[in-house]
Amino acid sequence: MNDRVPDLVPVRMLNEFVYCPRLAYLEWSDQRWDANADTAGGSAAHRRVDRPRGVPPRPDEMADRPPSTSVDVGSERYGLIGKIDVLESDRGSVTPVEYKHGRPRAGPDVLWDPERVQLCAQVLLLRDAGYTVPRGAVWFAETRTRHDVAIDDALIELTLASIAELRRVMAADVAPPPLIDSPKCPRCSLVGLCLPDEMNLLSVRGTERPRRLIAAAPSAQPLYAMTQGSRVTRRSGRVVLLEKGEEVASRRMLDISHIAVFGNVDVGSALLRDCFDAGVPVLWLTIGGWFSGVAQGMAKGNVTVRMRQHRAAMTGDSPIVQQFVVGKIKNQRTLLRRHGGPSAAHAVDQLAGLVARAREERTIDSLLGVEGTAARIYFEHFAALLRPTTPLGPGATFEGRNRRPPRDPVNAVLSFVYSLLVKDCVIAILAAGLDPFVGLYHQPRFGRPALALDLAEEMRPLIGDSVVMTLVNNGEISASDFVSRAVGVALTPAGRRSVIAAYERRMRTELMHPVFKYKASYRRALEIQARLLAAALIGDTPSYRPLTTR
Repeated sequence: MNDRVPDLVPVRMLNEFVYCPRLAYLEWSDQRWDANADTAGGSAAHRRVDRPRGVPPRPDEMADRPPSTSVDVGSERYGLIGKIDVLESDRGSVTPVEYKHGRPRAGPDVLWDPERVQLCAQVLLLRDAGYTVPRGAVWFAETRTRHDVAIDDALIELTLASIAELRRVMAADVAPPPLIDSPKCPRCSLVGLCLPDEMNLLSVRGTERPRRLIAAAPSAQPLYAMTQGSRVTRRSGRVVLLEKGEEVASRRMLDISHIAVFGNVDVGSALLRDCFDAGVPVLWLTIGGWFSGVAQGMAKGNVTVRMRQHRAAMTGDSPIVQQFVVGKIKNQRTLLRRHGGPSAAHAVDQLAGLVARAREERTIDSLLGVEGTAARIYFEHFAALLRPTTPLGPGATFEGRNRRPPRDPVNAVLSFVYSLLVKDCVIAILAAGLDPFVGLYHQPRFGRPALALDLAEEMRPLIGDSVVMTLVNNGEISASDFVSRAVGVALTPAGRRSVIAAYERRMRTELMHPVFKYKASYRRALEIQARLLAAALIGDTPSYRPLTTR
C-alpha cells in the first residue's frame, strides 16, 4: 500500500472524489480548505447530528433502540472510515440516514452520484461490521423530507470502483487536472485555490477566455498596527486596537486578511490563537518596514509543492527565474514608455533589447547581470516619471536608486513601499502552500523571505513604483513627511500612514488581467501569481507566466 494514502480514507472524501477528483486531492492530499455558502449551509444542516447521542445497537441485537447520531464506523477491508449522521434500528436491521442541506434531485433518483456513493459506502461499512442493512436514507433540510435509497448491485459496483480509483489518484505526486468548463466549478468552495479555467488555459486544455469564478478583489483587508506602545487584542469576538488603553479601531476577524505589526506593538496571545484558527497570518516589521517574521497556524499540507520548490532552489530552475526577470524588465519598460516622455525613448528601446537577452540566458548569474543593467537604465530615467506638486525638501532630487539607508525622500518611499509589497508577497506565498524563505532567484539567507522577493520582482513597477509616482505627482507627501538622520532620510509616522493609504488604494485597483481577460484587483492578481508559481513547480502548468501590462 502506498505510504501517501493512509489505511483508512474518510467516506466524505469518496463523495468529493466522485464529484471532482481534483477537489478530493486538494482537500485530502494537500489539506486545502475554504468555505462558501454551500459548505456553511451543510454545516448548519449537520448541527443537530454532529454531537453523539444515543447508544447504537450491537450487530447481533434484535431489540429496537432510539436513533443514534454521529456514529463512527470503519473497515480495513474497504479502507474507509466514516461518521453516520443518524443510525436508525428496526426489527434487527439498521438504516443509515445522511443529512443534506439542499433539496432532492428532480426525477426518480433523489441523489446525485457523489451522494449515492457516499451513502452506499456507509451501508458497506455497516454490513462489514455485521449489521443487516437493507437500504440507506437521506434527509433534506431545505424541504424537510426523508427518502429511502435502494442499494443495488450496480451502485455497489460503482462504489467499489470509486474506492479503488480514489486510492490510486491520492497516491500520485500531482493533483488531477481540473474539470473543463464544468458547471460544478462555480459553486465549488475551492475554486479560488484550484483556478480550473486558468490552469486549463495555460495547459491548452480549455477555452481561450476563462470564466471569472472568483471575486475581482478579496473582501478581507489587512489591519495595520503602527502606533508605538499600542496593543492589538481580542475583545467580544472582535479584533481591537488599543492606544493608551483606549479602543481606537475594531474589526471582525472575517474582515481581516492579515495583521501587519510595525515596531513596538503588542499582540495578545488569545488573539494569536484566534488568528491561527482563522488562518489569518500576523507579520512583524520594523518601524522602517524591514520584514522581521511571521506567525501563522499549521502550515498548509501541500508537502509536494514545497519539496519541488526546494529541489528547484538547489538545482537553479532557470525557466522560472528567467520569467521573473523578463516580467520585471517588461513592466519597467512599460512604465517608462507610458510616462517617461521623449527623453526616455532610448531607454525604452534598450529595455526591449534586454528583455530579448533575458529570454536567451540560462544561468542565474547571467540573469542577475541582465537585471542589474536594466535596473540601472530604468532608474537613470525614473526621475522623468516624477513631477512633484509639493516640495519634498532640500536634497530631494532623485539621482538613482540607493538604500541602506535611503539618501533622499523618493528612495525612502521606494524602500518602504517595496517592504509593503514583499509583506503581501509573503502572504500570497503562504496561501499557495509555498515556503517564503526558499528562493529560486534570490539566494536564501537568514531571515530573508527570498521567494517573496522573487515574486515581488515583476510587481515592483506595477505596484511599488506606481504608488511612488502617485504620492509624489499628486502632492500626497511633502517635506514634513520626512526626517533626515545623518546621511539617511526616513519617513515620519504620518508619512508612513500616507504611503500605506496610497499603497492600499493601488492594491484595491482593478486591472484587466492580461492573460485571463477578466478584471482583478492587484491584490487578487498577486494571489493568482503565487498560485501559478506553485502550479509551475509541481507541473500543473507547463511554465510560469509573469504578470505584465502593455
